[in-house]
Amino acid sequence: MFGGGWLRSTREAFRDERLPAAVRWTMASEGTAYWLGYVARRLGKRLGDEREARALLSRGVAPAWERRYASMRARGLPIPALDEDPGALPIAMLALHPGPVFRTQSWLYDGVGGAARGVRARLRGERWLRGWDAEARWREVTVHLGEMLVSLTQVLPDAGLDRTNSLLGEACHAFGVQVARGVKWTLDLPDGPDSAIEVLRMGEYVFRVNPEHSEGSDAGARTGFLEGNACPWYDRPGWGGMHCGIFGRFQDGCASVFGLDYRLTQTIPRHGGDICRVELRPISERQLLKKKRKRAARVSA
Repeated sequence: MFGGGWLRSTREAFRDERLPAAVRWTMASEGTAYWLGYVARRLGKRLGDEREARALLSRGVAPAWERRYASMRARGLPIPALDEDPGALPIAMLALHPGPVFRTQSWLYDGVGGAARGVRARLRGERWLRGWDAEARWREVTVHLGEMLVSLTQVLPDAGLDRTNSLLGEACHAFGVQVARGVKWTLDLPDGPDSAIEVLRMGEYVFRVNPEHSEGSDAGARTGFLEGNACPWYDRPGWGGMHCGIFGRFQDGCASVFGLDYRLTQTIPRHGGDICRVELRPISERQLLKKKRKRAARVSA
């Protein structure tokens, strides 16, 4: 819906996968924060208390923060051991996630001692990470999303939260719908597989999913596919097929905006090999009716 050369240039940069590293880093970081905030709001509705939801989620992501800090230290970053400086973790993560959305989600650090604040903390974190350019920071930040999902699926059920996977999947789907609607409106995209694949690849590119990939579509049949060499998460400790399914719900939400059903037909954790594949096809009348009933039930609840 917006005109101008900047929009065409941005779209081409996504399509050709040549966004500057600083832009990719920022989008991956802020996208992670936005998703976690989305989960917090939905969990808050279930619990009837968003503060309780945030407290639960901060405990849920704490192991992920700790694993990434340990990994960063093992790779030679000059960050102190946590038994020597317990407040170092939030300071290092402030340098990795400096954007405004993450700053408004400071509760995410409550499980690891609280968010780092102030100019001194920011400068200290930047000194520690000055050996990492924007490309290296992007590559690290893209891992955080998957690590957090693993951590949430491990911690939240133990904390007594029923149907954790369902909650996370529903949040991913709703978030995917929101994102795809925004992109569709901004770019004035038509329904169909080519538009859906373009939007799906935008998200995959930002989070290093399927860096080597192939795609195809049949406009007449309104079908399409995407396949590639997976993501930064499938070899993380604790990752399994259910995590592919949860994040797949985000892509399912995106595809639904273009009138398509999304099917994750092959994943490395579940099927082996070195390829993950998704297929798109028109949403059936039965599925449309089912979606309408679900929306009506939510409105009346």
